[in-house]
Amino acid sequence: MTEQPLLFSSRSQQSYSLGGSFRVGTCTLIEAIDQRGQRVWIKQAPSDDEVAIARLRYEAIVLSKLTHASVIRLLDRGRTSQCFFLVLEPVPGRPLRQIIDSGPLALTLASSLTMHLADLVLYLHRQNIVCRALPPDICYADHLGRISVVDLGFAHDEMSLSFVDAMPVNGAYLVPEEASGQAVDRRSDLYAYGTLVFELFAGRPPFQGSNQGDLALQHLLTQPVQLASIRADVPPALSELVQRCLAKAPRQRFTDGEELLAALHQANAASALSAAGAAPETDSWRGLLRQFGGLSSGTTEAHK
Repeated sequence: MTEQPLLFSSRSQQSYSLGGSFRVGTCTLIEAIDQRGQRVWIKQAPSDDEVAIARLRYEAIVLSKLTHASVIRLLDRGRTSQCFFLVLEPVPGRPLRQIIDSGPLALTLASSLTMHLADLVLYLHRQNIVCRALPPDICYADHLGRISVVDLGFAHDEMSLSFVDAMPVNGAYLVPEEASGQAVDRRSDLYAYGTLVFELFAGRPPFQGSNQGDLALQHLLTQPVQLASIRADVPPALSELVQRCLAKAPRQRFTDGEELLAALHQANAASALSAAGAAPETDSWRGLLRQFGGLSSGTTEAHK
């Protein structure tokens, strides 16, 4: 029987037995088992790629500041003659990209993800972290509509004096400031948030194009359609909130995660009042179970 390759961290004196790999966002993660038999994920950069190593070191600095349930947890790090690597705690659920691509999300599921995502943006801003981009490819979602970010390669620490070559962003998830070569800030995250929420409900991002240049111009010049005009069950208050997030000028958006979350609670309250006579079909638990096709044993164990 062939022995599985091992990684050894001199920092923790732990070794990790490597398994198969899978793609998440801009990176490849490797399934692994630690010395105690616990599953972990490994993210690595080859030893001869100093740019990739610098990015991964920076991501480790960002992750070490964060303890939110919606952010993947950094367990360990290390360097061998072949690579620099991070050891991450696996998150429950499925890739959000898979969920979106499998068909329209139930209103209850999309709404739950919207709330959890806003709470995450608020937390990151309180930790002085700017996301820069929030594509669904870097997120997982579980059966309760909770979201987890598993790749913070785009993020920037406002308090850090270090400069790292920024990870390029898929054109569909650019913010106007970055598309025009300007600096991003917390208001840019509100645009990134609006882009992902739009896709949760519409099944596609607000702008689609054949190349980065075309998409960049759309982010700068084209007004997105109202969510409510694409999907009739989207509450008008939520549609307006997303439209404000997607304003071209940063000053026309919410200022940060705190103002966003407050506005989202107001929008939900207004929607609840207008839907007070809705049928029990809108029950969130049944809606979530339908969307995910029931509970998998692995996901259930993760939340016991």
